[in-house]
Amino acid sequence: MRNKLKDLAWRLAGNYEDFSMENRMFNIISIVALVAIGVALPINFLLGFPTSVLLFTAGIMLLQIYLYYLSRFKKRFHVSRILFAILSYVFLSVNYFFNSGINGPTILGFFLTYIFLIAIYNRSSYWLWTIMHFLTVMLLLTVDYYYPSLIVNSYTSETERCIDITITFTLMLFFSYVALGFIKSNYETEKASSTEKTIEIEEQNKVLAKVNEEKNKLFSIVSHDLRSPLNTIQSYLELLSFDVLEEKERKIAEKELVSLTKNTSDLLFNLLSWSKTQMEGVNTKLKTHNLFNILASTINTQHAIASQKDISFSNGIDKEAVAVCDEDMLQLVVRNLLNNAIKFTPSFGKISIYTKQDADNITICVSDSGKGIPEEQQKEIFSLKIQSTYGTNKEKGIGLGLVLCKEYIELQNGHIWFDSEPDVQTNFYISLPVT
Repeated sequence: MRNKLKDLAWRLAGNYEDFSMENRMFNIISIVALVAIGVALPINFLLGFPTSVLLFTAGIMLLQIYLYYLSRFKKRFHVSRILFAILSYVFLSVNYFFNSGINGPTILGFFLTYIFLIAIYNRSSYWLWTIMHFLTVMLLLTVDYYYPSLIVNSYTSETERCIDITITFTLMLFFSYVALGFIKSNYETEKASSTEKTIEIEEQNKVLAKVNEEKNKLFSIVSHDLRSPLNTIQSYLELLSFDVLEEKERKIAEKELVSLTKNTSDLLFNLLSWSKTQMEGVNTKLKTHNLFNILASTINTQHAIASQKDISFSNGIDKEAVAVCDEDMLQLVVRNLLNNAIKFTPSFGKISIYTKQDADNITICVSDSGKGIPEEQQKEIFSLKIQSTYGTNKEKGIGLGLVLCKEYIELQNGHIWFDSEPDVQTNFYISLPVT
C-alpha cells in the first residue's frame, strides 16, 4: 500500500526528465494544499462559518487546481509558483479576519506556507519570503490589536475553538510530514542521480584524456618518426641525382635508401591502420584458418629480409594448426613481430616462429636472440608511451607496431604477451582460440 501511494505521488509530481526538482515539489505541494483545503471546507461548514467564507474557500480550491494544471500539464511552473505565493497570502489574510484572528488557527497556516515557499524557490530568494511572512503577520496582529472590531469571532464556545485549532494543527503536522518527506526523497534521488552523472563525467574525462594522449602521440609520430626518414630519403636522392658519389658510396646509399623506404612504408601502413582503428573501428572477420597457409607469404618475405643480415630463420608452424582469426589482422601482427625481431637481432643471430597448442587455444611464438627489451621499458611496451628505438644496424623502429599488435589480437579474442632477457633473447606469444 505504501509503495502504491509513493508511486502515485511520483506520477502526480512528474518525471525527472521533464520537471526540475523545484517543479516536482511545487506539484506535490499543490496536491497537499488541495487536500488541506478540501478537508477544511466541511470542518468550516460544521463550525458554522458564513456562506461567503465557504464560497471563498471553494474558489481558492478551484484556483489551486488551476495552478496545479498550469504547472504539471502546461509546464508553466514559474507563473504558477508566483500565483501560488500571492494566493497563499490572500487566502490566509482573509481567513485571519473571518476565523477569529489571533485566537484562531490561521497563524499556524503561515508557518506551513513558509515551508512550502522555501521548498519551491531558490536559496537566493529565502530572505524575501522570510521578510514577507514577518511583515504580513505583524500587520495582521497590529490590525487585530488596534481594530479588534474588524475580526469576526467564528466560535460560539471555547470548545469549538480548541477543536478547530487541534484539527488544524494535526492536519498541518501531517501535511508538513508528507511534503517534507517528499522533499527529502527528491533530494536524495537528485543526489544519487548527480553522483551517477559525476561518475559518468569522470569516466568520460578519462576516455577523453586517453584519446588526447593518443592524438598527441599520433602527431609526434607524424612530425618526427615519419618526417625524419622522409628528409633522409630526400637527402639520399639529392646526392644520387647530383652524381657526386663514388660507386661504392652509391651502392651504400642505394642500400640505405631501400631500407629507409621500406621502414617508412611500414610505419605509414601501421599509422594508417591504427588511425582507422581509433576513428572508425574495425570490422573483424573471424573465421577458422590454417595458420601455416595464411602466414606462409608473410614468413617467407621476412625470412628473405633476415637472410640479408645473415640471421638464421626457422619456421616451426605446424602445418595442421588452425585458429579462429582475421587473416589480414593476424598477418599484420606477425609481420610486425618478425620485423622487430629482425631489427633487434644482430648478424648471425637466430629467429624462430613456431606454434604450441592445447585444448582450447593455439599459441604462436616469435623468438629471437637479439638485444632484448630493457626492464624499464617492459611495462609500457604495448602502450603509446613507449618510444621507437634503433635496431642493431641502426634501423629505425616502426612506431605504433606493438600498440597495433595488442589491439588487433584482442579484437580477435586473443591475448599477446612476452618475456625478455636483455642481450640474450626475447619471446613474443600470441594466443588465439581454436574454435
